[in-house]
Amino acid sequence: MTSAALLERATETALTAGTVTTRPALRAVIYARVSSDPHNRGKSVADQIAECKRECAQRGWRLVEVFEDNDRSASRYATKERKDYARLVEFLRAGRADVLMTWESSRAQRDLEAYLRLREIAEGNGVQWCYKGRLYDLSRTDDRFTTGLDALLDERESGITRDRVLRGKKTSAAAGRPNGRMLYGYAREYDPRTGEFVKSVIREDQAAIVREAVRRLAAGEALGTLCREFNLRGLRTNTGGSWRKDNLRAMAINPGYIGKRVRHGVVIGDAEWPAIHQTPEERQAYYTCVRRLTDPARTTWRPGGLRHLSSGIPVCGVCGGKLYAAHWSKKKTGQSEGRIGYDCRGTDTYPGHCVAVTKDILDRHLSALAIERLSRPDAAELLADDDQQAEHIAALLAEAAEKRATLDETADKVAKGEMTVTMAARIEAQLLPEVEALERRAEEASTAPVLRGLIRSDAADIWPTLPLTQQREVIKALMDVTVLPRLTAKDPEFQVGMESRKELGRRLRAIRRAYGTRGMTHRRLSELTGWSVHKVSNAESARGRITADEVRLWCRLCTAESEADELAALVPADTVKRMRSGARIRITWKHDL
Repeated sequence: MTSAALLERATETALTAGTVTTRPALRAVIYARVSSDPHNRGKSVADQIAECKRECAQRGWRLVEVFEDNDRSASRYATKERKDYARLVEFLRAGRADVLMTWESSRAQRDLEAYLRLREIAEGNGVQWCYKGRLYDLSRTDDRFTTGLDALLDERESGITRDRVLRGKKTSAAAGRPNGRMLYGYAREYDPRTGEFVKSVIREDQAAIVREAVRRLAAGEALGTLCREFNLRGLRTNTGGSWRKDNLRAMAINPGYIGKRVRHGVVIGDAEWPAIHQTPEERQAYYTCVRRLTDPARTTWRPGGLRHLSSGIPVCGVCGGKLYAAHWSKKKTGQSEGRIGYDCRGTDTYPGHCVAVTKDILDRHLSALAIERLSRPDAAELLADDDQQAEHIAALLAEAAEKRATLDETADKVAKGEMTVTMAARIEAQLLPEVEALERRAEEASTAPVLRGLIRSDAADIWPTLPLTQQREVIKALMDVTVLPRLTAKDPEFQVGMESRKELGRRLRAIRRAYGTRGMTHRRLSELTGWSVHKVSNAESARGRITADEVRLWCRLCTAESEADELAALVPADTVKRMRSGARIRITWKHDL
């Protein structure tokens, strides 16, 4: 066919096809990201967007949206959310773009799973991907292979960078150098010429606050009380924020303040910075504070706040549960009488309400015992003044921490399949009792800071001025309290006591009637002893109480002294006393004097 014929056919085809239209420009979106930008300058992000815009203009694409994430990582180890990337995914899923433009493939992701999700969305919505001056159609096999290989290399580069950073941090930690946010109470010195870190030094104004907080917490004061006081005094944290229970607690138990370097929650050695707690007294207060704030049995929340001195301290003599404050009500009407007592809450196997005791009786009794104990001349033995005591406690806690770290490593090995569950159970059965024993020994040796400053002759004057929380800590440091059940007439122990009292009453009556030729009257015996007539009558009928000394006096006045010791032995020692609330409180001292 000649050229003229071809031209004629082309003209005919164009005429029959109608009007010729141009293809619309592709809709393009740009995504830019930089991993690290601590000063939020956004320079790298701006450069990426500018280059992508030039590429878009050269290709004749229409730019419809720009997404950017500054100071955000795209690796599998990222901890911060990429908000604009999430918006980009929804934008592409809605079919509102034809081309995704990035400066390079790693700007979109450094995680193979994220790449697969992006590829699925792009392929399903007809979106192409352009980076490094090349356009990829993700519906084509070769382009999927190329972009997938780039994604795999991006993830590998991210992993290599992470491994390098972790090795550097591990080496730095082993050398005791600081990392991350600076501890409250310290300042860092840098080389004025190079700007490199030189050393950490103590800020004495903040160090005094650290020592004060640890000393007062070890003495039994509450975290909330200290937070409120510090905030009223205008004290602020390193970040300029207010003191809260969580950051004050973290500061009080941080091993960095005794010169220890911590990595992943485990002490790995000595730190390069000086310790704030240096004297034996300061270190002992620190260990006491750690023990108190990390005690699993410690109650950190109470409805309505702490109001009752003995709540949660006594133990039930029946089931072993704790006694807590409760309002007592009338049995018939159910209305509150305004009386408060301590009632057993039971255990997992006991429903509770085994024993109860009046609040005023128990509070007064425990306060009196604590004051009497602190006022004794030999009470100074309760303080551990030995300079080696703090180091001894530190050694116990360090050994316990080491064994706990072994337990944690065992759990990790089980999770990874490197150790069987049976072997892990054997290790736990061996190490866990040892850890608990070490922590108990450290607890017993570190009670002194709670009592420091309170062992004095005028303890009775000091006691009412102490905060309720500190009074509770002193009581818990001095004694264990058990409340026994009230005896009733059905109890065998009570019945034995009643038989003894009845026998004693019969023999006392016989001695009184055998006096002289006509016996001695109730009134005459009451005059000689100074008792009431009712006391004499009740003693003979086993309705009243009489002591062994009173029995001996009875026998002497009735000229029956030969029977005094035998009758005194019939006096019940404990059964009668246990009928009263105060006598049902059993005290076990934690330290003998």
